[in-house]
Amino acid sequence: MQVLESDSDLLSSIFDLLNSTVLIVFEDGSIAMANKRAENLFRAGAGGLTGLAFSEIFMPDDREILLPNILHLTNTHGEYEGEAMLLRRDGSTFMALIATSAFKFNNHHAAIIIINDISRLKGIERILNQSERMAFWGAMLDDISHQIRNPVLAIGGFARRLANLDVLRKDYVQVILHESSRLELLLSTLTEYIDMPRPIAEPTPISRVIEAVMPEAQRFVEGHGMTLHFECLGGVCTQDCVIDIQAFQKALMECVKNACEDCAETESKVLELFVKASDREPYNVLFELRDYGHGIRPQMLPKVFDPFFSTKSGHIGMGLTFARRIIDEQAGHMVIESEPNLGTTVKFYFVKERRRSIRTQRL
Repeated sequence: MQVLESDSDLLSSIFDLLNSTVLIVFEDGSIAMANKRAENLFRAGAGGLTGLAFSEIFMPDDREILLPNILHLTNTHGEYEGEAMLLRRDGSTFMALIATSAFKFNNHHAAIIIINDISRLKGIERILNQSERMAFWGAMLDDISHQIRNPVLAIGGFARRLANLDVLRKDYVQVILHESSRLELLLSTLTEYIDMPRPIAEPTPISRVIEAVMPEAQRFVEGHGMTLHFECLGGVCTQDCVIDIQAFQKALMECVKNACEDCAETESKVLELFVKASDREPYNVLFELRDYGHGIRPQMLPKVFDPFFSTKSGHIGMGLTFARRIIDEQAGHMVIESEPNLGTTVKFYFVKERRRSIRTQRL
């Protein structure tokens, strides 16, 4: 902890030169000093900010937990850095990056609070995310063009041959029917992907999630002559997670189908589904589906979520693309790990609470 002996007026003058909003806050949460940028941003009246409660610049929902946690972490660790929504003096809000550092001011424990408005940066972040989505759709359109071109060329070519024949060639007709069916399936899958509703994730008991998804998974696995072993570890099933059950069920079933197909020609006839605590921040809950089939070759693993990627003939290759989008859109995370001849593990990560723990749990 740094100790400053500087005169208050000198310190105030130095802070006024900084191109950031600066406050000095005592341990009890009262404002001891504010630079001009802070006064202009937060001042509610002619009296200035000195003596007012630091909590006044926070959103009401964050005054009971987040603010005390920030001060606690500053006092115990000497510093803190994080984001929060703050209130301007006119009542409008902005996203701020808050950095704190503990020190002594006039022989009292205090903290320097440096605040920077990052609303524009957040806007740029949203634009970049949009750009990434546009890049994804651009790549997908290229794939769509390729996927459609082959059936159309086959249909056109064999139709022209039939037109020039005096007798009906059933094998040509079969090719046309096959490629037409494939084209219909492709367009149907694309329509489903485009029209897929955004998941509505909400805090839900994990036990309820299991009750909803297990029967269909069990029936499908048993229909393929296999067994689904389920286990909940560490009492996680008594907790909640933020999830859309119906959407998750679709994502899980896409992976169950892949697992059964991968095990079809192996001696392995068991799939395992575990629910346990996550060791991956910021997620709290992990659903883990494991098979012991052929596995995925290392060079293929980075492509498994790509649209239309499939190593199986007759497959459109959109199942995992659907699954990943479903999980991503409900603040979750999906990972696939695999080794050839050892099997594949699909991990679905979820949070218990949309808000960060520093905003929900008093330290």
